[in-house]
Amino acid sequence: MSLTENSYPEIIIECANSHDGNSKKLISLVNTIANFDYPNKSIKLQVFSPDTLALQDYPYYKIYQEISFKPLFWNQIIEESKEKIGKVWLDIFDLFGIEILKNNIDFIDGIKLQASVLQNYEVKAGLKKINLCNLRLLINISGYDLNDISNFVSEFKLLNFKEIILQLGFQSYPTEISSTALQKIKVIQSCFNNRICIAEHSDANESYSIDLPIYALAYGCKLIEKHICLDRKNTIYDYFSSLEPHEFILLFKKINNWLHASTGPFINEAEKTYLANSIQIPITKRNIESKKFINNKDFLFRRTSQLGLSLNEIKKIQEKKMIIKTVVPIGKTITEDMFKKAKIGVVVGCRLKSSRLKRKALLPIGGQPSIEMCLENCLKIPCQNIVVLATSNLSEDEELKKFTLNDKVQFFQGDPNDVLSRYVAAAEKYDLDVIIRVTGDCPFISPEIAEILLNSHFEAGADFTMTLDAAIGTSCEIINVQALQTVLFHLGSAPYSEYMTWYFKNNPEIFKLNYVNLPDKLVREYRLTLDYVQDLEMFEALCRVIKEKKLPRTIESIFKILDENPDLVSLNASIQPKYKADEALIRELDLNTKISVTS
Repeated sequence: MSLTENSYPEIIIECANSHDGNSKKLISLVNTIANFDYPNKSIKLQVFSPDTLALQDYPYYKIYQEISFKPLFWNQIIEESKEKIGKVWLDIFDLFGIEILKNNIDFIDGIKLQASVLQNYEVKAGLKKINLCNLRLLINISGYDLNDISNFVSEFKLLNFKEIILQLGFQSYPTEISSTALQKIKVIQSCFNNRICIAEHSDANESYSIDLPIYALAYGCKLIEKHICLDRKNTIYDYFSSLEPHEFILLFKKINNWLHASTGPFINEAEKTYLANSIQIPITKRNIESKKFINNKDFLFRRTSQLGLSLNEIKKIQEKKMIIKTVVPIGKTITEDMFKKAKIGVVVGCRLKSSRLKRKALLPIGGQPSIEMCLENCLKIPCQNIVVLATSNLSEDEELKKFTLNDKVQFFQGDPNDVLSRYVAAAEKYDLDVIIRVTGDCPFISPEIAEILLNSHFEAGADFTMTLDAAIGTSCEIINVQALQTVLFHLGSAPYSEYMTWYFKNNPEIFKLNYVNLPDKLVREYRLTLDYVQDLEMFEALCRVIKEKKLPRTIESIFKILDENPDLVSLNASIQPKYKADEALIRELDLNTKISVTS
């Protein structure tokens, strides 16, 4: 990844007093810093007068006299630093520093106030007289608690600095590694939005003096302040934690390494190449039949020189409603060209032979034949390619051809009793890969529920998908045509296929079953299938309310009406489906729909 100047943390190179009061030495330090090949560097200068910094009785007063410079020299060195280095910071201790700042403000990028200066009223009063809006402020908060820090931040915000940066770290000649207090960084980050700088003052003779700034960066610091000297052995003051020029070069190298190790995309090209070259990809452990979904049970996983898709890639392709188009032999990888877009058909099983409610498919509900309501909803199911009304080849059912909505629905006639065989025949005629099974006695079939089941079916790579919590008459089943054909291959016929579900849920060792939990808004215990007079009465009453309120005939509207009108629900609530209530039938289905491994 290409790094820009802003990618690098700013290194504030602190001259402090390692010039020993020698102007030539300070100029040499400026030139040394200017020659560093680091893109985001700045210099910090300590400007003070012994008379405005301390009283003459202070032990270091005479030293302050030795190492201080006159204003004219400071003006010269600040301008030269700006020209050669680019960014200049001033350490402000006293009114002398305030005056130097005021006279050189066009060359200054920021000022620092040490922890010992934060309560200096003279300095703060002097700052209030200067336009500081183009300056950054670095305040050292060592020794202060969070409440104090918050008060300082609020106070200095009133001076309109461009930015306030919080600095951790203090100098105790040198600072012990245990006093570095890196643990404070996360605490400060959690309490303040300000960027954080680390002032690192450990013993420069120890290797960790170069490593600690990297640790601070890893914790979240954005700036580093580090002292410099030309030669520790020949420096009198502030040499304890000061790095020599060659050590700064090593620090820059370590920062550069850290940046390259910690920036870049979440997955880099080398990482992609490593995984691509070493991943164990799916190898077929059996022949994969056409028109079949693939799942992990179909594979061994091996490294191979064959090009092939990973399991995740296969899953993503299948989620796009794709299916295997030809037989894939054992021992092969799966490639994208082995897939085709699945042809999905809604197959509606319907006859006119009903005994409990004669010719119920043609009975009007709200003025429209029940079967037409069902077919209209089926046409609204997303991703379907065709809707087929599948009835028997008996003459008594030919009348249903009149109800295909002006041929928007295909009409198919097949086996009168073996419904599963009829579905297979319809699927083969229209070259379907996946069917959405709907029964014609469900005028309120929900396109929304069907879409959820269909998406889940492809995502799971299932053979059979259904939901257990839908209102009776609102849901459907998603079945692979290949799975339907498997039932006939093993059993020859399916005489109980009026209850087609049993042939799949009773054989989980053969078929991959997928049970879907619907969102709460689509789950109810209402009965919305047409089989008894009570059902018809409820549907008529329901449609009257829909018409009166001018509501769309959607599942949401239907549920809202029934939620608000329990008297409507009670019209058919007592009726239980035979496949749930008839224990003898359930035992018979369990016995006769089981496929044995020897079948």
